[in-house]
Amino acid sequence: MGFSICDFGFLPAQRGGKRMRSGLAVAAVLSVAAGVLAGEKEAAAVPAKMVFAHYMVCIPTYGGGSKLDDYKREIQDAQQRGIDGFALNCGNWRKREPHYHARSTLIYEAAKSLGTDFKVFFSADGVAPEEAADMVFSFYDHPNQFRYKGKPVLSTFAGSTEWGNKIVELIRAAGKEVVFVPYYYPKPASEMPQQSHVDQVFNDNPTLDGFFFFGAAGTGEQIAASNRLLARKWLGAGKVFMADVTPFYRGFGGNYRVYETRGFQALAQEWEGAIKDGATWVEIVTWNDWGESSYVAPFGGPEETKLWNGHWGPLLSHVAYLDASRYYIDWYKSGAPPKIAQDALYYFYRLHPKNVPGIVKPDDKTKKTGLPGGAQKLEDKVFVTLFLTAPAELAIHSGETQKEFEVQAGVEHVELPFAAGKQRFVLKRGGQTVIDKTGEHEISATDAWGDFNYFAGEAKAQHGRGTADERR
Repeated sequence: MGFSICDFGFLPAQRGGKRMRSGLAVAAVLSVAAGVLAGEKEAAAVPAKMVFAHYMVCIPTYGGGSKLDDYKREIQDAQQRGIDGFALNCGNWRKREPHYHARSTLIYEAAKSLGTDFKVFFSADGVAPEEAADMVFSFYDHPNQFRYKGKPVLSTFAGSTEWGNKIVELIRAAGKEVVFVPYYYPKPASEMPQQSHVDQVFNDNPTLDGFFFFGAAGTGEQIAASNRLLARKWLGAGKVFMADVTPFYRGFGGNYRVYETRGFQALAQEWEGAIKDGATWVEIVTWNDWGESSYVAPFGGPEETKLWNGHWGPLLSHVAYLDASRYYIDWYKSGAPPKIAQDALYYFYRLHPKNVPGIVKPDDKTKKTGLPGGAQKLEDKVFVTLFLTAPAELAIHSGETQKEFEVQAGVEHVELPFAAGKQRFVLKRGGQTVIDKTGEHEISATDAWGDFNYFAGEAKAQHGRGTADERR
């Protein structure tokens, strides 16, 4: 990653001794049969709406020594939230860093052993063409290999036209086929493609089966806009387009920069855009890129902050981004907004004001502090997204401040300038408390230990009761 770490059967003409009386009846049956066959053929030609997550093979959630059961746990966490598969980002392969092949093998095996049809495919990242081709060869006939039109799918992060063409040539020279859906930066490089960039990449790559947009570093408006332009171009040409949705972005080191996503609002905008654009597939960027804070993977309770021996400093839970996304995942797959059957709220906030310096690079012994690029555009607010069965009243208590909101049924976004201290969220309806939840982390006026990352939490009303589900 650019800045990352790393047969239809006919009924017989005679039944019960009675023969059909005319050719019209036979014609009618044939007509129905033909219609069914045509309908099945048409349905088969339309790709199933699927949601994947970009998985960094170099940094699995449960550590570099992750075993089969660890990967099974990750797959179960993803699948129970509506994710259909992982796109395995591999920045190396067998020769220099053989753990990429070893871990990928475990992931494929974990998917197979679960028997839940979880799909896996590769996202080659800067590897030699021979290595990318070997990724495809290694799992070509695996039952969990994601296939489109009977062929394995291969994606990429970045790369060039020449590089991608060489990969496809090597695969075809071996007598095999592939559906190639890469992501290439335009020339000159731009993280958020505009129309000229979209046209250039499309015109330079006429043989591609489709295109993927990896758009982590940007605002929700920017990502949705680039997705829209790319969808029009590639889908308009009858090709595949895999849209990007990403929850948040904050890099480290020479990439110490941050983008405001207003809690869940940016992600909701991206989801709504992908749905409206008719994206073939959607890829969540990312499952587990801890260094760029675009992760959604669960790694413990909301209060848990330790992972990989603190290599990226304290990490804050983002699983609420994923849980809130389930509404949109179901909408995307079904084609209609799902009915909200349970009241839920999701809260998002940084743990310090935007003018308090953070650690530029946590694994640097100097512990140099500073403000990331884009800090001045951040908003010192607490954001709440609600999914409600009926209108209600929400009170946000931020430190010593408080504000009440009248919120309607459906999806609602509200916000409040934050104050240091505890963050509490009380949802009432008809005078009865539905949810009463205090955020697991307080906001500090002076301590930037959260280092410009967002904390995401959630609470749901218990079914059939008017009290909060405090267990979440």
